[in-house]
Amino acid sequence: MNNIFYVYVYMDTRKPGIFVYGEFQFDFEPFYIGKGSKKQWLSHLVVAYSKTSYKSYRINIIRKLQRLGLEPEIVKYKENLSEKEAFDLEKKLIKEIGRIDLKNGPLTNLTDGGEGSSGCKCSKEKAARISKKLKGRTKENFSYLRRGGAKRKGRTKETHPGVARMAKKLTGRIKETHPGVARGAEKQRGKTKENDPGKARMAEKMKEKMKDNENTAKIWNLTFPDGTRKIIKNLKKFCRKTGLKKNKDFRAVRN
Repeated sequence: MNNIFYVYVYMDTRKPGIFVYGEFQFDFEPFYIGKGSKKQWLSHLVVAYSKTSYKSYRINIIRKLQRLGLEPEIVKYKENLSEKEAFDLEKKLIKEIGRIDLKNGPLTNLTDGGEGSSGCKCSKEKAARISKKLKGRTKENFSYLRRGGAKRKGRTKETHPGVARMAKKLTGRIKETHPGVARGAEKQRGKTKENDPGKARMAEKMKEKMKDNENTAKIWNLTFPDGTRKIIKNLKKFCRKTGLKKNKDFRAVRN
């Protein structure tokens, strides 16, 4: 059984505090509990930020926050669950916190949870509409991408278990043994900066980066074993080009 599911919580950032419901505690008042996999937790934002006339309790709260320049706090409460475990936790959270329609809590959920289906596929038309809505979103103009990037920055397999799991999963994958790698290799084959805009942009970025590195490179005084001296700029580039090693083939002092 694949433990690919999680339970997520949407919270109202207008209402900070310590909200305790039985064994569960939150930093803001929760207003929606959901179960999902992949990027399901973002689906409510896509609907709320689109121009659709669709309305619901949770969508209205997200839109009110947006008008105030705020966003909901979204937390994946528990990850790596089987579908049954995710449904059970979703039901438990909804029961403990309470629903607004039943007047026993703040949640906008209209059911007790535990229903729904995974693995369903949307039509090509719907996929195209979603793709159009998300097109052009970058970390500069969409804060969730910005926050996600900042959150993941500096994560390594030594410091973060999620990265370690992914590294273990990907280790040893080559195009001969894994169809996904083979498809990626086939897709990239024959692409150059002359015929592919993405490659051209990357080449341009690397060119700019190298230019910046060259401009900020430090000047070094090198002394060789035979007593000869040399002044160079950019020590790394010099070592890469000549194959010489600092402290082994020469001594280097920064100017």
